[in-house]
Amino acid sequence: METVLAVGHTMGALLYALGAVLLVPLAVGLIAGEPHRPLLVGFGSTALGSVVLGFLLRLGPKPRPLAEVRAMLVCGLAWIVLSAIGAVPLWLLVSTSYLDAVFEMVSGFTTTGITMYAGLEEMPASVMFWRNWTQWFGGLGILTMYMVLTGQPAHVLAGAEAHKIAAARPRPGLANTLRVLWTVYLGLSVFVLLGLLLGGVGPFEAMNHAFTTVSTGGFSTRDESIAFYRRDGYSPAVIEWVVILGMLGGGTSFLVHYQTLKGSPSAWWRSSEARVWLLLLAGFLGLLIVEQAVTGSGMFATDGLTVAGFEHGIRTNLFQVLAILTTTGYATQDIASPYYGAAAHLLFLAMMLIGGCVGSTSGGIKVLRIVLLAKVFGRVVAGIVAPRGAIDEVVLDGRIVPSSEVRRVAGLFFVWLALMGVGGLVTALATHHDALASVSGMFSALNNIGPCYIPTPAMAELPAVVKVVYMLGMLAGRLEILPIALLFSPSAWRE
Repeated sequence: METVLAVGHTMGALLYALGAVLLVPLAVGLIAGEPHRPLLVGFGSTALGSVVLGFLLRLGPKPRPLAEVRAMLVCGLAWIVLSAIGAVPLWLLVSTSYLDAVFEMVSGFTTTGITMYAGLEEMPASVMFWRNWTQWFGGLGILTMYMVLTGQPAHVLAGAEAHKIAAARPRPGLANTLRVLWTVYLGLSVFVLLGLLLGGVGPFEAMNHAFTTVSTGGFSTRDESIAFYRRDGYSPAVIEWVVILGMLGGGTSFLVHYQTLKGSPSAWWRSSEARVWLLLLAGFLGLLIVEQAVTGSGMFATDGLTVAGFEHGIRTNLFQVLAILTTTGYATQDIASPYYGAAAHLLFLAMMLIGGCVGSTSGGIKVLRIVLLAKVFGRVVAGIVAPRGAIDEVVLDGRIVPSSEVRRVAGLFFVWLALMGVGGLVTALATHHDALASVSGMFSALNNIGPCYIPTPAMAELPAVVKVVYMLGMLAGRLEILPIALLFSPSAWRE
């Protein structure tokens, strides 16, 4: 009972914060001239309900500070409850089922970007702003934002939000670290906003895309995503290069950004993860171009061999590689279209699984874990021929990785693969989609990516059981499984 009360007390504070945040899209709708009554019913009543529920949860004596297990329970529960409450305005203001509205909010807060909605251009500005803003909040984590706003010293919440391999903090102390992270985050967001304005994008759309670029979320204000801006009245090259840089910034460890800003650009090469990240980016881009050159498809079929055509083709391929590898999910070309061949379709799945760097806003298993698992395999091979008693620790960036960390990463990777298999099987059994499309749906959900080989209009037609599985996948992927798994553990609630 004590655990339930402690978790509820912290959840109450989060619901206070959600109530305040819900007033912002209400203000956006009023400024946009939307009818007052629906706005007050949709956002105003939801904000009030969130605050009232938060007040009820905080009645009674203040519990002891959260221990790790309780913090992880708060973390897992927060994303579910906030998504469920945040879905109410969508349900009331847009013609949609409540399940689809919750799915949209889970996709938003987890920065996945799978959408249940079409006709985005006709969507009310308040709703558009809300769904995109949830991705910006989710980018560095709901709980980190809560701690910055409230000054809460509960450092265990930060660890509960995403279990990552221990890395040096940019500055001593969690509060200082969070301020650095959010400063970099804000700086990248402003850069994208100004760049999109320079490319001819209107202020509202530029702001919304800045939210979802740096958070590597991928929600757009247009059904065509970034491809919409390849038309008269815009500067597509400027827009796409700005988004490319924004996605690269969001997918790279913020620690590397901080060290670079402090005058140490060599951090990009000192970090094994950053080195592999850049090599993966170059390697995937090169493989896509080689396939297109061999088959005469893609950039070699549509862009020609002029300088302008070559730049356009490189930009298109680089954009899509970064959109998938950073798990942003934007598109200037549909990844299922004939522009990309069979090898590219498989490579995109690999990119979804890998994702970006630890300490970034990207999803996926993360580059650092891939590097660690590769080193573990190397040590296993070396251990076969090494003399008995030889030291076989795994060393990463000059430090020995504890065996407990190695076991955690190996276990996480196993469960990650198992969940993708189960989700793909459920999709195949419950729908008419083929094997590649079925497995790609769970790849997209669990790795928080968005695009897959199921057409966007067909996503809303998925059976309820598939949508629920995908929502669990999005939450498990964003929180890296453990907090969600603990929610189903009776012993954790008795801790």
